[in-house]
Amino acid sequence: MKRLLCGFAACVLWIFDFVNALSAQVLITGENGGKGSPALMASRPVKVGGHTVTAAGWTQTKPKAQLSEVTLEDLMNIEVTSVSKKEQKLSKVAAAIFVITQEDIRRSGARSIPDLLRMVPGVTVGQINSSTWAITARGFNGQFANKLLVLIDARTVYDPSNSGVYWDAQDTILEDIERIEVIRGPGATVWGTNAVNGVINIITKQAKDTQGGLLVGGGGSYEQGGSLRYGGKFGQRGHYRVFGKYLNRGSFDDFSDRDLGDDWHVKRSGFRTDWELSDRNSLTVQGDIYGGERGTPYGIGAALTPPFFTAPRTDNQKNSGGNLLARWSHTFRRGSEMRLQTYFDRISRVEPTDPELRSTFDVDFQHHVPLGSRHDVVWGFGYRYNADHMAGSFRVSFNPERFSSSVASGFIQDEINLVQNKVWLTAGTKIEHNVFSGVEVQPSVRLLWAPSNRHTLWGSYSNAIRIPARSFNHLRVNVAAFPGQGGVVSLISIFGNPQLDSEDLDAYEVGYRFQPQKRLSFDIAAFFNDYNHLRSAESGVPFFEASPPPPHLVIPQIFGSNLFGTTYGAEASVEWAATKFWKLHGGYAWFVPSMELEPASGDTSSIFEVEGGTPRNQFQVRSQFTLPHGLEFDTAVYRVGRLSAGGIPAYTRIDSRFAWRFAERMELSVAAQNLLDPRHPEFSALAQSYVSGQPKRSVYGSFTWRF
Repeated sequence: MKRLLCGFAACVLWIFDFVNALSAQVLITGENGGKGSPALMASRPVKVGGHTVTAAGWTQTKPKAQLSEVTLEDLMNIEVTSVSKKEQKLSKVAAAIFVITQEDIRRSGARSIPDLLRMVPGVTVGQINSSTWAITARGFNGQFANKLLVLIDARTVYDPSNSGVYWDAQDTILEDIERIEVIRGPGATVWGTNAVNGVINIITKQAKDTQGGLLVGGGGSYEQGGSLRYGGKFGQRGHYRVFGKYLNRGSFDDFSDRDLGDDWHVKRSGFRTDWELSDRNSLTVQGDIYGGERGTPYGIGAALTPPFFTAPRTDNQKNSGGNLLARWSHTFRRGSEMRLQTYFDRISRVEPTDPELRSTFDVDFQHHVPLGSRHDVVWGFGYRYNADHMAGSFRVSFNPERFSSSVASGFIQDEINLVQNKVWLTAGTKIEHNVFSGVEVQPSVRLLWAPSNRHTLWGSYSNAIRIPARSFNHLRVNVAAFPGQGGVVSLISIFGNPQLDSEDLDAYEVGYRFQPQKRLSFDIAAFFNDYNHLRSAESGVPFFEASPPPPHLVIPQIFGSNLFGTTYGAEASVEWAATKFWKLHGGYAWFVPSMELEPASGDTSSIFEVEGGTPRNQFQVRSQFTLPHGLEFDTAVYRVGRLSAGGIPAYTRIDSRFAWRFAERMELSVAAQNLLDPRHPEFSALAQSYVSGQPKRSVYGSFTWRF
């Protein structure tokens, strides 16, 4: 391994020396290969890093505009698809949506999708350990934040066993992501149950946009990794890409500054093909596989014999999985469009306490059809089947171990242009049937008024449902044991409840987008959410249990549906192109929860955990400097309020990146994270399965070569 690393380093150094000499020759000879000098550069343009350098400054020579070059007015007209499952201009969407562009991704210096989501106002990101995050929108954060739907290319990655997302399994080459669309607020009318507080749709580039090769490699104080991708053509109508990626991430420290042992290693590979079968038909087939190992730190566990607990430990967990997706799109002669998508996904998480093996099959059909001059209808139906095997242990178990479930659904939504190009009313509903709660109906109504191209006002009402998860119905967790009266061991256990109600949300939102000038834009949204039948923890009737020995008294805590309440708040973002070479992005989120319990409830912890698990205030500023000679300097400042539930103090995080495009297709960059602190905690909660650690200050250098 050492020889391999030394050889790789030698190759990188050789490439650097070669390209450095080549770029120096370009600067000397000029763009057209003629003899040149620094004096001639003042009048003759020279290509550096895909740009033209003249005495007047740095201008783009590429014929196709990139998102880094367009104005803020152009950015407001980016086409988004996640709100209504059809293309809409960002400025004309009646929802609180934020788009992370490829340029935002490239200039962030982030190494993972969760770190990218920090830039979204209203989204809370807290890293638990090296490979685990708590991510939510508008409250209710946790290791398995259960009110946020996450999709990759419209393929849901929401895990129905734990009502959350395994973020360590959601990864791809960041350079291959076209954009990430983040909706704060319900999206249940088109996406279905569990799209309660938000929807994150990660959209990758088409294969035709990733032609040629890409090599990215680097390392630093905390992480090492690299990726290789190549794209080509199948005849005149087909394009493809294949890729591989490797990541090696070090461990965190626990809250006592001791090594947590949660280092993480993962490999991933995949492909995508896009075919233009005809002028009206296209086919996409894509898939990827991954496998890796990570240290998993557990806290104190229960034991039925003295000393009645197991000490904290770290075990190795092997994770693997893969998926295959096919999507056929057809355009009809009268302008309507249909799409049929199906995918298969399989995951294996060999965890000592609760190993999981899951298979998912999904099929989705949708039809977009304009009706007359005022109606624009999208309708469709879908079916999803899940089958799992949760082997379990004394600490965590499921009854039954094997379980299968399905969800069948249909939706319709109509966008009505009430006043020509000024006022739009969008109304629709989704009807679903699931094995846990039966039939669920989730309607929404949205109204948008655009008095001019620079002003957009909108308001909405939405209903969304989170169906009970397998973990809330069939789970058992043995929490603690102690000697009771007469020497009989007492065991405190948490039990699922098959009789749980679906959680219900009525959401009211208003928003305003304003662009006073071409270089400045504002986006403001406010919300009021009314929740019912939220999960609570209720005391059950104690009972004796003989197995496993010794016989013991079980003191049950049973999941209930007795928590309810409201949340309200606001989010704002501003984009300012201060100069041609300097862009500023600002964001602020304000969040206020107010939870209550039904009078008959005996819950003593849920209110504290819900209200104290999300910061009341979050603030951020991001700066992007584009300098001459292919240089870039970017900085992001994040301020996150305290979390009373986990005892997490407020913190300020500064991330910075410096990059140099020293040749047409090559770039060197250095990114630093958490510059203010050697380490600090970001999240901890009672209901998480792993011990929390502290993200460290880190530096990462990378080399990018497009060929």
